[in-house]
Amino acid sequence: MSHSLQRILIALLSLGIAACGQSAGNDVQAAPEDSLSAAARFSGEMSNEGCELLSPQLVSTTFDVPVDTLKQTKIQGCHYNWDNSDETLEAGILMIRAHKSDEDAARWFAGVTTSKTAEEVQAELDSAAGQLDKQEELDTDLKKSTAKNLLAMVSAKAVNFADIAGIGDEARVSDEGIVHVRVDNLTFMVSAYKGSKAPRPNMQGVEIKQMAAVAKENADRWAIETAPQRTTDGIRLARAIVAEM
Repeated sequence: MSHSLQRILIALLSLGIAACGQSAGNDVQAAPEDSLSAAARFSGEMSNEGCELLSPQLVSTTFDVPVDTLKQTKIQGCHYNWDNSDETLEAGILMIRAHKSDEDAARWFAGVTTSKTAEEVQAELDSAAGQLDKQEELDTDLKKSTAKNLLAMVSAKAVNFADIAGIGDEARVSDEGIVHVRVDNLTFMVSAYKGSKAPRPNMQGVEIKQMAAVAKENADRWAIETAPQRTTDGIRLARAIVAEM
């Protein structure tokens, strides 16, 4: 899953939409505690414990920033921001799911970390767009319109994953530095970046109706330029989280 697609999915999830692009035939929701197998290590409550899995102290130690300067946000997980005059830090854990069993988690993990062509990504986006009007959670025209606009912002480009050794039972990183992790029956995603701040887009001479497109192009270019650092920092943070579990 690309960095830009991940951000769109978080926004869609805040509207109550199940994640698109994850049609592996498995339940993507946290399993109710009474339906977990007796051998399952993690309970369904883990989906609400993002800031316990990723504490301010862990972020502070991992990236050498003062713990009392971190800004914490709890949206579909737990996220932190920090900056000074020269650098910025983004660190987060999201999409935390306790599955019914290790086997269910492994199947789900395999489905969401499969590399896809641009055509396959576009097909999934088209499928998600076609289902928006059927979503009961989108009970107002404004919610439906917002969801459609968010999907329209996603660029259909190939998504590639690479295996990472030594993190949990399985770990894979996307080409934009998002790390997916499985530990027993628990799956989650990790993202991190510490480095230079993104340059401001040059809006001189740009018409108002084109400003959003210019800003998006600038953000996409910056994501590509910083992908190697995001990969390094994401893997670093994922190792730290699993080491504390």
